[in-house]
Amino acid sequence: MTVLSATLFGQFRYNHPEIDWQTFDTEHFQIHFYDGTESTAREGAYVAEQIFPHVTALYDYEPQTKTDIIFTDVDDFSNGAAYYYDNKIIIWASPLDFELRGSHRWLQNVITHEFAHIVSLQKSMKAGMKFPGAYF
Repeated sequence: MTVLSATLFGQFRYNHPEIDWQTFDTEHFQIHFYDGTESTAREGAYVAEQIFPHVTALYDYEPQTKTDIIFTDVDDFSNGAAYYYDNKIIIWASPLDFELRGSHRWLQNVITHEFAHIVSLQKSMKAGMKFPGAYF
């Protein structure tokens, strides 16, 4: 019964039907956000375009399609994750003006870090995106 309950109700932590997602495009990215994350998403889009030529030049590789960056703030933490096989980055970002965040450029650091994962791992796939686990 516990497993069934966890399966049925565990999904509500990640599915938020009340969120009205919006999207805008930049030259190399699709940015996904909602009302509470728009300011961070717009700053993140600027950062992503600024770091794009540096990261792609470093690895001599550009993703074949625009990379999706999703900005969310439904959880009580800040982090990032790169899903190279989906060409997607998720940024969990509490407000950037949070008093205890400090003065370092967290958003620039996390976007650069996650995009470097996207680029380096996609480049290393010898069989292409159809076989994301093949690195021979």
